[in-house]
Amino acid sequence: MSGSPPSVSPAAQRIAAWLNVAVCTSPSPSSDGDQILFLNDEGGKPELWSVPTVGGTTRRLFGGTERVGAVLPSPSTSGAIVAVDRGGDEHWQLEFLPDVSRPVTGSVPLTDRPKVIHSPGGWRDDGSSFVFTSNSRDPRFFDVHELTVGAPAHPQLLWPCDGWCDVVDVRGGEVLVVRRPTNLDGDLWVLGPGGGRHLNPHEGEQTVASATLAGGIVYAATNPGREFCALARYRPGAANHEFLRQYDGDLEMVRASPDGRWLALVLNRAGWSDTRVFEIATGEERALNSGPRGVVGSIRWLPDSSGFVYDMSSHEGIEIFRRLLATGKERRLAASSRPVPLHLPAPRLASFAASDGVTIPYWEYVPLNGKAKGCVLWIHGGPEGQARPAFSPTVEFLVGEGWRVVAPNVRGSTGYGRTFVHLDDVDRRLDSVRDLAELVQRLVREGKGSPGKFGIVGGSYGGFMVLAATSRYPELWGAAVDLVGIANFVTFLEETGPWRRALREAEYGSLAHDRELLTRLSPIHMADQIRAALLVIHGRNDPRVPLREAEQIVGVLKELQRDVELLVFDDEGHGIVRRPNRVLAWSRAVEFLEQHLLDGPAGGPG
Repeated sequence: MSGSPPSVSPAAQRIAAWLNVAVCTSPSPSSDGDQILFLNDEGGKPELWSVPTVGGTTRRLFGGTERVGAVLPSPSTSGAIVAVDRGGDEHWQLEFLPDVSRPVTGSVPLTDRPKVIHSPGGWRDDGSSFVFTSNSRDPRFFDVHELTVGAPAHPQLLWPCDGWCDVVDVRGGEVLVVRRPTNLDGDLWVLGPGGGRHLNPHEGEQTVASATLAGGIVYAATNPGREFCALARYRPGAANHEFLRQYDGDLEMVRASPDGRWLALVLNRAGWSDTRVFEIATGEERALNSGPRGVVGSIRWLPDSSGFVYDMSSHEGIEIFRRLLATGKERRLAASSRPVPLHLPAPRLASFAASDGVTIPYWEYVPLNGKAKGCVLWIHGGPEGQARPAFSPTVEFLVGEGWRVVAPNVRGSTGYGRTFVHLDDVDRRLDSVRDLAELVQRLVREGKGSPGKFGIVGGSYGGFMVLAATSRYPELWGAAVDLVGIANFVTFLEETGPWRRALREAEYGSLAHDRELLTRLSPIHMADQIRAALLVIHGRNDPRVPLREAEQIVGVLKELQRDVELLVFDDEGHGIVRRPNRVLAWSRAVEFLEQHLLDGPAGGPG
């Protein structure tokens, strides 16, 4: 960390107990189905661990000085490929682990170009080669590459893509690719021996949330002509898709079983995950929702198609589960060795009507005794994101300490349909900021706080919202925490990773055509209106929102002699990942909120 060391919060040990709850994610079965590989930050950062598929003791397999971002087991051997970056820079490099049936002592680098991003895709069925995307040809674009594993690593260009491309499935000699002109628009391509086939030619926007291959047929979660993503099928030679299931919420994940008989589906039901299986031959669907409620992050089938494993984020943490089709029941396979310090109730889902009639949902977390000493708004990133009832150790800590935490889904959030997500585009950006002000006014009317005594916390785009809200509605806020947020849209778009610029311009406006608007919307030009004390936290290696965004807003506020602090972590990127850094950052954030919000009357009753 650079800069002056902050004072240690009196609550540091208590918040450390929450941040020490390990996060277990990204489960994938080994080729023989005996073990589940997954990522676990028990040691302070994400590393590779395993657990027997039938349940048992977890063990650490691989980890070094840097975090592991993904694991993909070989379908034919005991080997696996992992992705590792450096200092949080997201320039992923691929490494091969020849045998993950035991703790790994060394790895074989498959890529070694620190300025290039290598995004993992999938193995060929026989385990001979691995398909991935990288921006080695041009930093703006991600081409599809393939390399032979076990031979000298010389990736071969499989398919050039002048845009952002993801390999989402590899089966039966075909590679399924989603090309993303924007975060909300996707082109489905199947790459085979005869070249590439474009499955969904379209005008306008068509979201592809997830897609999978089964017997040469593509199944996708997509929304052509619809508000929400539905289950669609694309047959070879067919002129168009056909819908198999439509829902009153988004279908977020679809994954075909190895035998091609089943689809595992994950729906977004008002923020909660709804897990189902769909039998392809009969079209029958059944829900599998016994057990804890939460938010599913990823899902993978067992090799024999008898069931699947997934990670679930709930108030108990982020854990790994196995679910068998024969019984429909789940079994917890991996969880933190350090449980949550306090079992808190699930948040309450509420909503209010904005001044223009748009319904704005929000989650409200209330302390156990129903009385709050203050109120903090917690703003999600994105902006194509959604506040959901997932595990957040910092939110849970604040609630356990007696704070009310309110997490809104302002217009522009995902999960509420195509129309809602576009209500904040380009010149309507400030309408979503007004939603925050009107939510605070509602909370004031309900006796849950006083103007000038609300806190606000947000990361990434949520950091922009923090700066925009405190500069445009300064009378509402007493303290604010901006984590890797945008202060100046012009410099952000000029300096963000070149592979991200086109995606972000589609949402915010372009430098070529909307520079005046981008300047007007940027909080840096209204910094003199900020009255709330501001804590800014940033990673020096952030490839998405460069450190300059933090330095600009802090520099201006210091010149104005405002109450502002900056914490910069030299070994972090877009967010704070390493546990010691998280404890330091969030203990200071909590102290900051207490210092500036609790020197007057506390908030009202719940």
